[in-house]
Amino acid sequence: MHSYSTDSDERRFVPLILAALAIVLAWGSSQFLAAVHVSLPWWMEAPSTLGLYGSLYTLFDKHLWKTSSARKLGLSKVPNLEGRWKGFLVTSFDDFDKQRDVMLQIFQSWTQISIYVTTATSISRSCVAVIQVSDLNGAGLVYQYQCQPLANARKSMHMHYGTGMLRMFKDDTSHLIGEYYAGRDRGTFGQICFWKVTPTGKAEEPTD
Repeated sequence: MHSYSTDSDERRFVPLILAALAIVLAWGSSQFLAAVHVSLPWWMEAPSTLGLYGSLYTLFDKHLWKTSSARKLGLSKVPNLEGRWKGFLVTSFDDFDKQRDVMLQIFQSWTQISIYVTTATSISRSCVAVIQVSDLNGAGLVYQYQCQPLANARKSMHMHYGTGMLRMFKDDTSHLIGEYYAGRDRGTFGQICFWKVTPTGKAEEPTD
């Protein structure tokens, strides 16, 4: 996975909160050991502030950021996009005449993300990404990708870079809708629609 940026201010104050909590826990553990008269051997260090901070940061980065408690406390505003998304795209390549099936797979932590888009003839993966949360209508995901054609692709299709722009509306978090642009010699563009695949493997089909 690669890092991603966001316009949310949480990454400025959450590390400070975790550092303060690590200091309190380190002090508390030393006081507890002294109270119970436990003396650690010379080769074993009592829980250090730095070690506790690293553990807390890793725990928040991997798990705590997406919990309802973290969101209620305002510690995390970044949407959790992780999972499988099923959808379709229409492209200027064929004058928007045909819907093409497409699958989106997102791996995400609080600071890192990987975005994979698979079609019948290609697979693309993200290089850089931005998640915007300031829009009142819903969060936006903007990313640059590298597309690699599969063996069954047209001979005219080759590896290229492009940009994807997806939005999750505030009142409908099960869908991502947006556009893409394939740069340079491809020069194609189109619209994409994804809906989240449920834990049972079924997709939440869009409703009219």
